[in-house]
Amino acid sequence: MTHIASSFENYKIKQSLERIERKKSQIGATTLVSLYMPNGTSIPDVTQQLVNERGTAANIKSKATGKAVIAALSSILNRLKQIRQLPDNGLVIFCGITQTGKVEYFPITPIQPLTRKMYVCDTRFHTEYLREQLEEKDQFALMVIDRESAAYALLRGNHMTFLRNLTSFVPGKHGKGGQSQRRIQRGTEILAQEHLRRASELASELFLDLPDLKGIVIGGPSLAKDNFIRGEFLDYRLRDKVMGSVDTGYTGEQGIRELMEKSVEILKDVRYLEEKELVQTFMRELGKDTGLVSYGQKEVTKAMDLGAVKTLLISEELDVIQTKIVCPQCNYSKMEPIKAREFVEFEEEVIKSNCPKCGSSKLSIDETEDYVEELGKRAVETGANIEIISTDTEEGMILFKSFGGLVALLRYPIREM
Repeated sequence: MTHIASSFENYKIKQSLERIERKKSQIGATTLVSLYMPNGTSIPDVTQQLVNERGTAANIKSKATGKAVIAALSSILNRLKQIRQLPDNGLVIFCGITQTGKVEYFPITPIQPLTRKMYVCDTRFHTEYLREQLEEKDQFALMVIDRESAAYALLRGNHMTFLRNLTSFVPGKHGKGGQSQRRIQRGTEILAQEHLRRASELASELFLDLPDLKGIVIGGPSLAKDNFIRGEFLDYRLRDKVMGSVDTGYTGEQGIRELMEKSVEILKDVRYLEEKELVQTFMRELGKDTGLVSYGQKEVTKAMDLGAVKTLLISEELDVIQTKIVCPQCNYSKMEPIKAREFVEFEEEVIKSNCPKCGSSKLSIDETEDYVEELGKRAVETGANIEIISTDTEEGMILFKSFGGLVALLRYPIREM
């Protein structure tokens, strides 16, 4: 059975890749090794290949480059000795002397099976093939249409993109009667049909050649929408992908948002809507004062300790790392939280700084702890679910900006505790 990666697993891989991508070769040369090993790869064969590469590195003209490559390959070889069998999805190893001046080793188990075997020694780590696995492939087209306009959007994973708005030439109501009224009505109907045809052509232009288009949902006032669908204006290749239709009172971007709200059942497996519903559930419980929610680091930690958390909602923007700065000269130490995206620059500053206690220039970061990673471990221990929420939805932004990016749905109230 194929394992479907959770939002938390995707988040962990994404965060790891972002940190790895910020790493640079200490000497700006081709010294950083990226090694991709799909399941079934012979470890002895890979070991022999790396031994050969290490021998070749000894002949590199630049001694500094040669030593850096040899150090990276030796580090990988030492670790390969401990691996008896590759994970089901294979294994990717990034290793090299980075701007920290140390050999850094980053093993990653992909969320999907690797399809390529690769060895690259470059000035950067090659993460692009793991990045591809994180991309949501399925896309859904959204369209709202009435007699006066048509709006188009695209939904992919937890991200919605508004594409275009089309305006018709259909006139509004008029006060003339008799033959003039009938002539105007005939002209209006011709323009209305022309509008539906133009709307169809634009739908083909926007959606027909999209890769991985899984379905289309159409909204609008019932008469205009139904005429568009039943009149077979849509290209047959798009018509076959229509998943359903929804009556909406608005058009344009507002109509697209209304279509999204009313298409929960049709698009129930789309991550965008899942995230909206999760945060909305939290806000409903909070508004009712049921005691079945908690927010803020201190309060959520308490709920975790009590085993009361059913589901953790964590903003993808909550990227805090707890770092321990130490001085071996005088045993000075300090814990300091920083944003993960700023870790590389922070580490460089620490290395260049002097100890505030004894003035030594030997300051370093002794250990790090990813706050969200630690929450994930505790969630597993207490049987809680964990969901990573993007800021692509209005609800996701509220979670991050108004609630600090961390809330919990509880199994039972803990107010009295």
